[in-house]
Amino acid sequence: MSQINPTTVQDEAWHERLRAFGARLGLGEGHHELVVRALTHRSLGEESPLGDNERLEFLGDTILALIVCEHLFHTYPTHAEGQLTKLKQRYVSEPSLAEAAISLELGTLLAIAPGDDVAGGRERPSTLSDAFEAVLAAVYLSLGLEAAREFVRIHLIDRVDPHVVWDYKSRLQELYQDKYSATPFYRSAPSEGPAHAPIFHSQVVVHTAGESGSSEQLLGEGSGRSKKLAEQEAARNALERLERPT
Repeated sequence: MSQINPTTVQDEAWHERLRAFGARLGLGEGHHELVVRALTHRSLGEESPLGDNERLEFLGDTILALIVCEHLFHTYPTHAEGQLTKLKQRYVSEPSLAEAAISLELGTLLAIAPGDDVAGGRERPSTLSDAFEAVLAAVYLSLGLEAAREFVRIHLIDRVDPHVVWDYKSRLQELYQDKYSATPFYRSAPSEGPAHAPIFHSQVVVHTAGESGSSEQLLGEGSGRSKKLAEQEAARNALERLERPT
C-alpha cells in the first residue's frame, strides 16, 4: 500500500483512503472527522484544522485498560490481582499495540511531518501504539463501548498470548548469566523529540575479557517513550541478534 504525502493533510486521495478504512470499521461518512484526527500525528497538529490524535490517544488508553481488565477478570476467575496485572501488561504493552497497529496498516495511513517520516516515525512503536489507541477512541465515540470491545478483541486480544514471556531484559540477563557468567547493563543515549513527548534511546552492553584485557561489546539498541521501554527494546534487539543464524 502506498504512503500518503505527509504534508498534505487535506489531500483528497488520503481522505478517500481514510474513508475506506473507516468503512472497514463500521465508521461512515458522519464519523470521518474522528478518523482524520485519529490518524493525524502530533507533528502535523498545527497544520490540520481538525487537530492531532493526542486527545484521542489519551481517551483510548483508558478505554483499552477497561476492556482488557474486564476480559481478564472474566477469563481468569481464580487469578489474584498481581497475576491479572502481569497479564494486563502483556496486552497493553507498546510492542503488542504496535503489532496490532501494523496489522491494521495504520503506519501507512498516518499523516506525519516530513522530518518524523524520514526518521522512521511510521515504524516507531510509540507512534503506532498511540495511533491504535486513538483509533480505538474513535470507534468508542462513534459506535459505543460494545463496538470498542469487539475492536479490541479482534485486533488485540485474539492476537496476543498473555502467557508468552515479554520481559526481554529478564530473558537476556538469564541467558548471559547462564551461558557466559556475565550480566548485561544498559546505557542511555541522548533522547530526541519535543519536551512533552521525548523518545528515549538505550544500548545494552556486556563486558568481555580477552588477552588484551576487558572490553565492552554492544549487544543491542532500542528506543521508546520511556527509559524502561527503550531498555526493553534494546534487550529485544539483542535477543534477535543472538537468535539470528550466522
